[in-house]
Order: sequence, then structure tokens, then C-alpha cells
Amino acid sequence: MTPVEAVPVGRLDVVGTWAVRTVDDLADVRAELEDQLPCGCAPARVGPSGELGGLSGRQRMVLVASELVANALEHARPPVVARLLCDGHVAVLDVVDRSPESPPVVPHDREPGQGGHGLRLAETIADDVGWYRTDTGEKHVWARFASVDRSPVTAPAGAMTGGAYRGA
Repeated sequence: MTPVEAVPVGRLDVVGTWAVRTVDDLADVRAELEDQLPCGCAPARVGPSGELGGLSGRQRMVLVASELVANALEHARPPVVARLLCDGHVAVLDVVDRSPESPPVVPHDREPGQGGHGLRLAETIADDVGWYRTDTGEKHVWARFASVDRSPVTAPAGAMTGGAYRGA
């Protein structure tokens, strides 16, 4: 499955923002993101479960952020910006790059050891994954984590204007 082109809907506050230029910056993003969580956000407080190797909500969010940022570093033009958005019930990890002409693609022809499975992993772990382009030359790839409601909450990509998420 390839992520749908859509904007996450809701009044989400920016809790953290990280500029990432190289893969060496990724460890700092992971650590700082983990420090920002749970940010009053229920999805990050989910304890370890039997699913996904016993990862907690916080660990799942950090893992997905790592995968989305690594994808952007490999396939897009820097700088890459990672953002954590939250409203207390829903958290969205939003990764912004400067390559709107390159939509995210889930490869279907790679063996498990060959890499390129970050989006597939994100789709498995997060409640919803999507992406959109802005009229300012940005591409946003996002993953949504909900506390209870696991239904997709998105709007058509055309519903967004400008370069920053403003909420509904």
C-alpha cells in the first residue's frame, strides 16, 4: 500500500521541531523526541503490548519518526524538518522535505534484507500514514497515532495551503 495524499485534520499544536541535515543528526532527533513524549498525548502513554515486540507507544512513535526521517534524508533534498504535533488525543509525526515532485512509494519488489521498508513499517505501526505537497515547494510525510479512535482522519491534499499545518 502506498500512503494516501491527504492532510491530517484537527487542531494540532506543534510540540517539537527538529532540523535534520545528515543521518548523524538522527540520534539527536530520537533522543529529543523521546524527551518530548508523552507531551500530554495519550498515544505516547500506551504501555508495552504483545504486538510489535512489546514496544510502548512512545517507542513506536520514535521508531516511525526514525524511519520517516531516514527516508527523507535518503530520497529528498535537505534540509529535512521533523515535527511532533499533538492535541492530547492524537499525535502526528510530520517530516517535511524540499522534494514535492517525489511522492513516497512503498517498494513491492525488495527482499527483507535489502532495505526500503520504512514506509511499510510506518503503515504497520501507526494508525494512519499519508503525505501532501504545499504550494511553497514542500512535501510532508506524516504518521498519525490515536489514543482510541483508529479510524483514518484525513482531508484531501488540496485542503492545505501554505507551508505550515494550521489545523481545521
